Amino acid sequence: MALHRIAGGVLLLVGLLAALAAPASAQAQPSSTVDVVEAVGVLDGPLTDFVIGTIEQANLDAAQAVVVRLDTDGALGGDIDRLVDTIESSDVPVVVYVGTAGARATGAGVRVAAAAHVLALAPTSIYGAAHPADLGDPGALTVGEVAADLEVLADARGRDAGFLVDAAESGAAVIAVPDGETGAPIADGTELPEGTDPAVVRTLDESALVETGIADIVAPTIQQVLAALGGLEVTTAAGDVVLDVDPVTANVRFVNLDLVQRILHTASSPTLAYLLLLAGALTLFFEVFQPGFGVSGFSAIGVLALGVYSVAVLPIHPLWAVVAVVGLLLLAYDLAIAGLSWPSAVGTLALGAGSIRMWAIPQLAPPTWLIVVGTISAAVFFIMMMTSVLRAQGNQALLGAKAVEGKVGIVRSALGPEGHIFVGGALWRARAPQGAGKVRTGTKVRVLGLNDSLTLDVEIVDDSSTAGTTTTKV
Repeated sequence: MALHRIAGGVLLLVGLLAALAAPASAQAQPSSTVDVVEAVGVLDGPLTDFVIGTIEQANLDAAQAVVVRLDTDGALGGDIDRLVDTIESSDVPVVVYVGTAGARATGAGVRVAAAAHVLALAPTSIYGAAHPADLGDPGALTVGEVAADLEVLADARGRDAGFLVDAAESGAAVIAVPDGETGAPIADGTELPEGTDPAVVRTLDESALVETGIADIVAPTIQQVLAALGGLEVTTAAGDVVLDVDPVTANVRFVNLDLVQRILHTASSPTLAYLLLLAGALTLFFEVFQPGFGVSGFSAIGVLALGVYSVAVLPIHPLWAVVAVVGLLLLAYDLAIAGLSWPSAVGTLALGAGSIRMWAIPQLAPPTWLIVVGTISAAVFFIMMMTSVLRAQGNQALLGAKAVEGKVGIVRSALGPEGHIFVGGALWRARAPQGAGKVRTGTKVRVLGLNDSLTLDVEIVDDSSTAGTTTTKV
């Protein structure tokens, strides 16, 4: 009986140990998760931090691999050193895919691609032209410093150091082409990186890219990149790893920027920055020429703030930005005095010239046609639309003012000297009598008429209700 109890206890203990070991063995199973993150556009702060965070989270989740789809002209304030360090210290293999077709990895994008454990290119993608390191500060790193950094990365990954050094020193680049088309002429319409000499650009197919040690895979889609990873051996911070990704059964997670990150990253687009600034300025001027300051005015301030943020991270010539602002002010001044003469003409020219010349880096400038359309639209807005609106407002205000002339109203927002009164069943903008000081809310006033600023002139009905005295409540 005692032996039976002992045997039962042993079996129970073995069962418990097996139950405890089951989760541990399950956790030891290699993960089938592959995280895919897009790094599209300039590598600014929000985008760079997002990619870094994705790689770090993949390591915490013990993912099988991270695929970074890269399509960039370079960095714009992003911490590329930290991004490269994150890739190098990753236990999880990081695959950089310069895709899809027509994508490019230039400037700091070359460093990111060179740091990857696996580098894949899409057909017609461009890889090279590694300088400047930062589009917003071309002098941040010299050509020699960029070349030295790339040479170190090439040695660590067993890639062609000569190509990467040439990419920094002479702007060399490669264009991935289909099998058997190595050496083919550059296709018509291919947009090379700014300032790149076509003589230092080569067309290489997958065999040539692998043989020269420039890249590892050429594939038109991410699915085909995943399929090509099977059996590749890479060296991560955790040691040698043989990739065994099954694109059919793998748990592919597409990781996206959240709303705030997406707004901040999108705002660094020069085209959007220009549109935000122009739209915000025109909306604000529209509100300024209206009686009172409403929702559209506060919306304009928000749009302008986002536009200013955009310009703050973009390389611009401040002097030409000032010229563009002066152009807008001249247009607004001519509208205010109803002149429609030389200030409007000069203002339109200044706005157009300043908008075109303010961008310090050509590839980070909005399309010229967009600036021309924006300048013409601004001129039409001030010279035609706002003139018609103000004329119509003047006629309506004159008729309405005659209807309330002589009536007594109540101050709804203090007149200091301008504010609002309620009279004739509506809210009107009014000006305090000269020398009356600040007229408090609740004061009775009588309407005298409409002045040239489309504001009611009033007189105080009860003198004891002016500033510094007891307010008359009605």
